[in-house]
Formats: sequence, C-alpha cells, structure tokens
Amino acid sequence: MIKNRTFMMGLGSGLVVGAILLQLMWIGQGSTASDTKDLTKEQVMAAAEALDMQVIEPSEELLTADQWEEKKLSERSSDTEGSDKAKEIGTKQPDIPEQPEKPEADGKDQKPKEINKPAEPKTPVKASAPIKVNIRAGNNLSDVASHLLSAGVIDNKQAFINKATEKKINTSIQSGTYSFTAGESYNSIITKITAKPSN
Repeated sequence: MIKNRTFMMGLGSGLVVGAILLQLMWIGQGSTASDTKDLTKEQVMAAAEALDMQVIEPSEELLTADQWEEKKLSERSSDTEGSDKAKEIGTKQPDIPEQPEKPEADGKDQKPKEINKPAEPKTPVKASAPIKVNIRAGNNLSDVASHLLSAGVIDNKQAFINKATEKKINTSIQSGTYSFTAGESYNSIITKITAKPSN
C-alpha cells in the first residue's frame, strides 16, 4: 500500500511541475512574439547582419545550391533552343571574323625565323639503384612483405603475400640481406628470398 501511495505522490507532483513549466513556456513565447512585432525593418536588417544572415523580400526567389544548378542548366538549354529557333525563323546570327593565318609583315614586330635546331638529346633514364633488404631469421611472410613495401620494392603488400602463399614459400624463406630493384616481379623476389643470399 505504501509503495502505491509513494508512486501516486510522485506522479502527482510530476504532473504539477510539468503544468507549471508548460505555463512558463507559454508566457515566454507570448512575450517574444510581441517583441518581434514591434521591430522595424532597419532593426531586423541590423540583427540579420550581426548574425551574418540576409533578409529577403517575400517576392524574392530563395533557392538551394542544387536548385541554382538546375536553373543555370535550364537557362543554358533555353539559350541553345532560342538560337535553334532563330535559325528556323531565318534570323541570321552574326558571323565570326576569321583570324589571319600569318601576321602582316611590316618589319617592326616580326621575329626572325628560327633555324631548325637539332633536337637536344634526351637524358637517359637512370638505372634504378639496387635496394638492399635485410630479412632476419624468424620473420614470417607478412614481416617480409612489410619490409619490401617500406623499402619500395613492392607496391602492394597483400598481392605479394597472395602470390607467395600461392607458391607455398611460408616455411622456406631464408634470412640474409638481399638486393632488389623497385618494381621487380613477385616471382623474381620469391626466387631470391627462398634461395641463400649471395652476400
């Protein structure tokens, strides 16, 4: 019985407090609504500027960025339709003057003709320097792939692991220092790390 009485007392006091808060909210809304009716247009403009906002007239069109894009596209299409209609009606569009092919030779602004110079030799592509990678004893395939990736020998760790797993070299990786080149084929790398290093 006491539990029900406590519950009912709590529920009743909660309802009373809620009603009081609701009345306070209504009073607050009524005072703010009457305050905004008394503002002049200049006061509204000043308040909008302070909040970095714009005031627009009801007759002005307010569009989102997507709506602006659609409007631009429709204007462009109506412009092209207008030019097509002009062609159909027979109105002539102005001709674009042709550009002269060669500048007029008056002797003042003319540059001397360039003599055909022999083509400069292209710089030879530098041979990629060998990249040394040390594989320690106990390194697994993932460790080796990480070392090769960080050294710049391979560009995709998972692809190398997949290829090496396909060749079943997980237990036959040899420790030592190996010499590779950037972009070397996976098969070549696998062959090197499964044989004893030459160094």
